[in-house]
Amino acid sequence: HCCVGLRVRARVMTARGCRSCLFESESSTYTYLLADPETKEAVLIDPVLETIDRDLKLIHELGLNLKVAVNTHCHADHITSTGLMKKRLLGLKSAISKFSGASADILLLEGDKINFGKHYLTVRETPGHTDGCMTLVLGDQSMAFTGDALLIRGCGRTDFQQGCPKKLFDSVHQKIFTLPDRCLVYPAHDYLGQTVSTVGEERKFNPRLTKSLEEFVNIMNNLNLPKPKKIGIKKKHLILSNFMSRSVYQHNSNSLAKTFQGCDTSLHRLTRFVCLLPLQIFQCLLIWFVEYMMFECRTHKEGF
Repeated sequence: HCCVGLRVRARVMTARGCRSCLFESESSTYTYLLADPETKEAVLIDPVLETIDRDLKLIHELGLNLKVAVNTHCHADHITSTGLMKKRLLGLKSAISKFSGASADILLLEGDKINFGKHYLTVRETPGHTDGCMTLVLGDQSMAFTGDALLIRGCGRTDFQQGCPKKLFDSVHQKIFTLPDRCLVYPAHDYLGQTVSTVGEERKFNPRLTKSLEEFVNIMNNLNLPKPKKIGIKKKHLILSNFMSRSVYQHNSNSLAKTFQGCDTSLHRLTRFVCLLPLQIFQCLLIWFVEYMMFECRTHKEGF
């Protein structure tokens, strides 16, 4: 496969496909670009808003047809770029777990497949960090993209966003540690410069997940970590996104029906619609106010 890493700067070609490992330094987030070298169909995993131009440039340079942008879960430490990316790439679909609470074109469940060319990723639900966490496993089980469920010599925290230590312990042991020892582990984050591990290594050396369930729960309940810097923005943004996805504004005039569905929340879109009912006017003003307060993320929608 092709491996292009902003940190590792390595390129290797095999028959498996194309893999690019990209890094966003503020949140220490990895974004993964997978592609079939023959069909050029591609999948993007956990894209970050701040690095959208970099990611789109790479996709263009490699001549790829990005089919799906998928988030392994609703991240608390960064904003996804899938919404803005959909505006800039015609035909791109977004995907996320059905249990995430977010909106997307594709809501994924256990066993679902994301196809790109002759390759595919299989969904394994791995809740615990959040209810909507999932691990994406390449068809031949040579790679697993574990999100925040399993990190290199660590795991995602469980003290917010429906986190549950027992769920996380069970998820990792039942859904990830059952993969072959040789399976490469690609996490959503790393804070020490590490890029990849294996299932065999983590099963043997992970300092938290080699403990008993009781010990693991005790460790996770006593981490006393500060809240992620962007969790407030994320909560407000998700509330707005879900509200907008359910909101439909209709204006009928001279037998002409115009329908606005909340997949684009830009203020100039709202100005097209007049003669709204008082409640609808209030809703529009509320949306505008929230957009103004969250100016740094109004260009996209969680999961879109």
